[in-house]
Amino acid sequence: MTVDDGAVPHIVNGADVMRPGIKEISGNFGVGDVLLIKDLKGRYIAIGVSLMTADDMRSTSKGKVIKVIHHLGDKIWNLAQELLKAK
Repeated sequence: MTVDDGAVPHIVNGADVMRPGIKEISGNFGVGDVLLIKDLKGRYIAIGVSLMTADDMRSTSKGKVIKVIHHLGDKIWNLAQELLKAK
């Protein structure tokens, strides 16, 4: 899932992903599937849970479509970065 630059600051502050902010929907997935969310530069900024199928997401133009569960800078994200550096 790739989001536009306007969505990034909201997502990294914990906001859920809204359909207008999505630039690219990759692959097929169902409701409840875990998705990686990246910015236009290809950097991963969040992990979320899909609130609809890929096909439904492609066919809609508004509304909340991904529940963000971890984002860049939250406690778990930072812990994972520390663990990676420790290797």
